Amino acid sequence: MKKTTAITLMLFSITATAEEKTALAQAAEAMEPTLKAYTDYIQKSVMQTFADNDSALGQAARNQLRAQERAEMEANRGPMRSVRECMKPGNVIDQDVQECAQGRREKTW
Repeated sequence: MKKTTAITLMLFSITATAEEKTALAQAAEAMEPTLKAYTDYIQKSVMQTFADNDSALGQAARNQLRAQERAEMEANRGPMRSVRECMKPGNVIDQDVQECAQGRREKTW
C-alpha cells in the first residue's frame, strides 16, 4: 500500500511540473480512476469492519458510512419533481414519494 501511494504521488508530482503531457503524465491520468476506486473500496471495507463493533469507534464508523451513502445519493441525484408527479395511486405520500420528488428514486409505481 505504501509503495502504491509513493508511486502515485511521484506520478502526480511529475504531472504537475510538466507543461506538456508526457507519456508518464498520460499514464498517471489513466491510472487515477482506478486508484480512486481502489482507495474508496479499501476505506469502505475498513469502515464496515469497525461498524460491526458496539464501541464509540463502531458508532463513529456507522455514522461515517451513513454520511458517505447520503453524499453518494446527492451526487447521483436525478431531476427534482413535484410531489404531485411522484404521488402513488390513491394519493399516497410516503418515503418513496419524497425520495422521488427529491430526485433520489425513479417513479416505478
